[in-house]
Amino acid sequence: MIAAWRAASPGRSVVLLEKNKKLGIKILISGGGKCNITNGSDIRMMLKQFEINESRFLKYSFHTFTNTHVLDLLHEQGVETYVREDGKVFPKSHDAEDVVNALQRMMLSAGVDIRLNASVHEISKNEKGIFTVNLESESIQSVKVIIATGGMSYQKTGTTGDGYSWLKKLGHTIVQLRPALAPIYLSPVPPTRWQGTPIRDCRLMAVCGKEIISDWHGDLLFTHLGISGPAALEVSKKAFIEFELGKLVSLCVDFFPEKTNEQLETNLFADITSNANRSILTLTEQYVPQRLAEYVLLHSNIDGIKKLHQFKKEERQSLVATLKNWCIGTVKEIPLDRGEVTAGGVALNEVEPTTMESKIVRGLYLCGEILDVAGPVGGYNLQAAFSTGYVAGESAAKTTLIVERVE
Repeated sequence: MIAAWRAASPGRSVVLLEKNKKLGIKILISGGGKCNITNGSDIRMMLKQFEINESRFLKYSFHTFTNTHVLDLLHEQGVETYVREDGKVFPKSHDAEDVVNALQRMMLSAGVDIRLNASVHEISKNEKGIFTVNLESESIQSVKVIIATGGMSYQKTGTTGDGYSWLKKLGHTIVQLRPALAPIYLSPVPPTRWQGTPIRDCRLMAVCGKEIISDWHGDLLFTHLGISGPAALEVSKKAFIEFELGKLVSLCVDFFPEKTNEQLETNLFADITSNANRSILTLTEQYVPQRLAEYVLLHSNIDGIKKLHQFKKEERQSLVATLKNWCIGTVKEIPLDRGEVTAGGVALNEVEPTTMESKIVRGLYLCGEILDVAGPVGGYNLQAAFSTGYVAGESAAKTTLIVERVE
């Protein structure tokens, strides 16, 4: 949508082909339907959230079309926004549809020809440099084509990976597709009573052998198959890389990442002495969600019925060790379709970062999740889509777009 709006702004003839019956379905489900539009950090900090090669590639587009530019445009369209303490930016209405409607108005004002239920089957280019885009009942010809089809996550929303097959046929390299920001299915499956239980402000660690391959401070949520929530999503990409190599990847939780073992034991001892007649289980429920307390004690080989005055030093140390490193299971599956982002995609060295034009096929522009870019939770991936879309649209518009229908 941003690419189409920008390409049409100088008066070029632009057709937007949307396979779904409505625009922006991925935006509509983002942020739980509230739409985490972007992040309020400065551009340098935003770029640091990506892998080094991704950051280098995105630098020009992020500086050309910033988070401030995105929000200014939305404000002009009457969409008020606010920044949360964690930097995430949302519409004040908490309604993602307001964002989609604003982008639609921008496109219509610029003269974009929006066609819904327009599923593209194939894209080709002839020796004269003209592209032919084949739909079910017609073909469209143009000297410029922008591909912004997204990845392969949440395929029910229309992101079924069509763009990858078109680009592969046109000569592009597709870096292996992997889930990113995805829920993690565990073995064994968490007990039924854990389902829906959150652990707030914990540190989740993905461990392979003796090495922590990825970790994240944040919330996690137990589901009927495993874990979700920001912490799980953030470690999923690196956990999957090891998992697909056939390695055993364990997930461990540190309930108190800001405290050392010694500090935690001191706190525990103070709580024990203040009310020695309580049960160990009652005390443990102060430290972890109630539904998890007996399992934490079981992992620590502690009888929760015992009174606190019977709580031995070695048992306290065992509980502290569990609170700092509780293994909740091993990776069983990390589903690509359930990820918020698809890692992998078109190799970045095959795309010019200052124009988003393909180095393989001139006149072809790529933007958004189709590229091999995958940032963290927090609005970074939508900003990457907006910024690369803007550059792609602006660059494509520098030469007149010739559009013809072939019935």
